[in-house]
Amino acid sequence: MKKIFVICGSTRKNSTNHRYIEAIKKILENNVQVTDLDSLINIPHFNPDDDNENAPAQVKEFRQQLCASDGIIISTPEYAMGIPGSLKNAIDWTVSSSSFSKKPVLLITAASLGQKAHLALMDVLNVIEADIVEQTAILIPFANAKIDNNNHITHSATEQTIIKAVQFFQNKL
Repeated sequence: MKKIFVICGSTRKNSTNHRYIEAIKKILENNVQVTDLDSLINIPHFNPDDDNENAPAQVKEFRQQLCASDGIIISTPEYAMGIPGSLKNAIDWTVSSSSFSKKPVLLITAASLGQKAHLALMDVLNVIEADIVEQTAILIPFANAKIDNNNHITHSATEQTIIKAVQFFQNKL
């Protein structure tokens, strides 16, 4: 059984990005085990002085979850025209560990606009050697208007794009 680790870039409990994650889980094949990161807020601020064998326990656990996965799903908003700080902070903790290296990533940037965060996150994922390709990187502008409170994607073109991306992602696992 393939293992997928899911990271929500929003720290809000009932965010649009959480709803997209739940919608994606319904699309995933049954032969996968999905583990969600509890919350980005539990990962301490990145400090290069602590980025060693004595890294904080939350960081060690985060890295272990990434390493134990066959693939990673990230759904994130855009904050102030960029990557949410808590998501970038978590990723910064993985640079020296190569936890993302060669891992297939399905990236959803679900925001009002989202282009700047999406491009910046693509750059970051490429630098840390994640396996991110155009077919598994989706920008969903005006995302809140395309999904309901029951996690149903209401915009058919968005739904079809996500289904294709999920299928492509699962074929890479």
